[in-house]
Amino acid sequence: MSIHRIIGCLAPLALAAWLVVAPSLQLHGETFIWVDDDGITHFSDDPDAVPNAKRSSRAPDVDRLRALWGNDRLGPIPQTPRGGSSSQKDRVIRLVAGAVDDLGRGETARALAALRSAVRIDPSRPEPYWYLALVDRQRGRYASATKHLDSFLSTAGPELDRWRSSARRRLALLEDERRLADETVSRGPLRLVAAESQHFSIQMDSELSEVSADYASTALGYLDDARQQVSQTVGVEPLEPLGVVFYGRAAYTKAFSHRFSFQTVGFFDGRIHVSSPAHPSGELRSLLFHEYTHAVFRDRTGGDRPYWLNEGLAEQIERMARHQPPSTRSERASLRRRILAHNWIPLRRLAPSFSGLSNEDARAAYLEAVVSVEWIDSKTDREQRRRLLERIGAGLSTDQALYEALGLDTEGVDRAVQQQILSEFPEVVEEPQPAVRPTSS
Repeated sequence: MSIHRIIGCLAPLALAAWLVVAPSLQLHGETFIWVDDDGITHFSDDPDAVPNAKRSSRAPDVDRLRALWGNDRLGPIPQTPRGGSSSQKDRVIRLVAGAVDDLGRGETARALAALRSAVRIDPSRPEPYWYLALVDRQRGRYASATKHLDSFLSTAGPELDRWRSSARRRLALLEDERRLADETVSRGPLRLVAAESQHFSIQMDSELSEVSADYASTALGYLDDARQQVSQTVGVEPLEPLGVVFYGRAAYTKAFSHRFSFQTVGFFDGRIHVSSPAHPSGELRSLLFHEYTHAVFRDRTGGDRPYWLNEGLAEQIERMARHQPPSTRSERASLRRRILAHNWIPLRRLAPSFSGLSNEDARAAYLEAVVSVEWIDSKTDREQRRRLLERIGAGLSTDQALYEALGLDTEGVDRAVQQQILSEFPEVVEEPQPAVRPTSS
């Protein structure tokens, strides 16, 4: 059975590398990052190398920025007002700043609600349109993303000239994305272009290499990053160079729409196959982290099961690619509600696959997988996680392999994970109300 990934099932959106870096940021310690007038990003640990015009006495929370943008790029964020003003302007600024924080935590639905509220309150404010375009672009809604960028350009003033220039460039990139995703465009037979590195052998849809001249080197760099991250986390690597095939979105749909009963963005059948944006970005990078983890899991275990462990590891590694936490508090809170309602899906039920679940239960299954792997990660070191996978590959049952690593079988892990979720959200005990003394007549 090939490994697949449902579009938008659970993973928070990977924040793309199509935004421009903030004008000047000072990293922790003595490392500096800045952008020159040509838009080229520079890093240096020598403060004398930083142009005076690019210096800043204000050092932001760089860990937060990295979590937001995965070392990619930052968009325009209005300065959050001080005090508790309830003016329309200040409300919009707080909504946008909060939405950016929510995107960094993977709270996309909440961020979208805030951004749309900001637009309703003040349609003349440009920043919400920028982030709405970001999210729609990530979802493949290119017409809507274009509309939001047009709105940004029509509302952005001279103080955002740098971002206006960027928006115009992004509109051109969106046209490339739209064309390669357009299934109505007449295309000839799929042509693949090959490239290799020490650990990977890749093939690319020729349309991708034509649109993006550095596509191969960028994609191989993403794969090397994925290999390093999985090795650091689980301690395993494929025994042989791994094959990866990249398709334009429409070409992928044409090649594989008959294979699955639902829409996919990638799968593994001995090689990784992925549907790619026209211009490689953080979106593609996080997808490769996800699919590479599946490939390593199968390479070392000989199969896809237990599927909750397989998918949980892939989700964990993907979130690492975006510099996001393994799970969010709101995700764990949603699982707590399911536990209290006796709707928790036993991990043993999720071991063969996630098939046969309703959309709501499928989302819960992915979250359960994520928090279960997060719990296992907190109780083991890299060597124990490596041995867990290899013992499954050696023929031990999942229960035996888990017991060797944790002293618990599947049900034991199940109970421990639920208990940890419940302990994070203690019951709210209502204080007794004072008795109401009857009034005398």
